Amino acid sequence: MTLTVDTSRGYVVCGRGCRHWGPYGAAGLLLRHGSRVLLQQRAPHVHHGGTWSLPGGALHQGETPRRGAHREASEELGGLPRIGHHAVHTSDHGGWAYHTVIADALKEFTPGRGDGEGSRADWFTPGQVVGLALHPDFADTWHQVAILIGGRR
Repeated sequence: MTLTVDTSRGYVVCGRGCRHWGPYGAAGLLLRHGSRVLLQQRAPHVHHGGTWSLPGGALHQGETPRRGAHREASEELGGLPRIGHHAVHTSDHGGWAYHTVIADALKEFTPGRGDGEGSRADWFTPGQVVGLALHPDFADTWHQVAILIGGRR
């Protein structure tokens, strides 16, 4: 019998002295459809519960940001539509990085029931995003990501 150990779990401290989940970095999927983006409200029992962020999470050892973001978003949203990748924004913290994978939903998508890490998901215009209670780290990078997607800051 082969035992597989999930080494993607656990907190690490980056070069800036901040604590992050996932020793191999993390990735989230910013899914666009038309002029809107899909965000997920974090469940109350997870870190920064109640805030809005991207569906995503810790990368597995050797996993690419695109594959990790797709895997995590599919788990958290109960599946994904066909998507076309657009760009990746990387926030490098010195020894740890968060990758925002920007992709287009090729058809309209209604999120399903996921793994419980999010309490709900909804579509917003970039202008609406700034008025939400955002996860602090997502709030720090939103202005850069909004420029990449052509939205307002």
